[in-house]
Amino acid sequence: MSGRCSLRPFGRFVLKPLWFFLVAPLFRKVFKIKAYGSEVLERKGPLIIAPNHRSYIDPPLIASLSPEPLVFLAKKELFEGRLKNWLFRNMNAIPVDRSKADFNALNEAVAKLKEGCKVCIFPEGRRAPKRGFLKPKPGIGYLVAKTKVPVVPVYIHNSTDILSSDNKHFRIPKREVIVIFGKPIEFKNVEDSPRRYKEVANLVMEEIKKLSNKVEDYL
Repeated sequence: MSGRCSLRPFGRFVLKPLWFFLVAPLFRKVFKIKAYGSEVLERKGPLIIAPNHRSYIDPPLIASLSPEPLVFLAKKELFEGRLKNWLFRNMNAIPVDRSKADFNALNEAVAKLKEGCKVCIFPEGRRAPKRGFLKPKPGIGYLVAKTKVPVVPVYIHNSTDILSSDNKHFRIPKREVIVIFGKPIEFKNVEDSPRRYKEVANLVMEEIKKLSNKVEDYL
């Protein structure tokens, strides 16, 4: 693990300063985002960030809380077209084919973790119902087995108030959007097998659900 995450030149010299000095602070203020435990993102070295997923807004929401650029695994449809592919690649995003177990994308994420990056992957693989959870995909377990990098479970509450599946228009939420970061889960000895991938994914998802049970403490 090198401890340093590289960015493409346009991402480093244009998108990064634009995001961190202008867009992210405005984003947090306008959309009433309150984060708890986000200091874990200041930890040096690679981490796997694992939030639940209910809204289109979840990726930039998590990105706005990080003091450094995160690598996101995102559906390949977002990369269609040369311009969009170039833009998302400069944002350090990795395209994922959700119609199959996309090992090319997962191996690219493994390489990023070994480089020292913090990688955000949504264990459910797609958006869940407004108040529910989906069964996690084994991809996050694959990343853990290949790298032994700690996983930070994250629960996002009320992000559908900003942007939901049935309403593609941004809305200023009436309620605060709560984001709770859990303590890193350490995986020292994980067998590199499909069975263990699923077990790790289920364990991480259970930790996310435990965080959801604490949200009333922050409202």
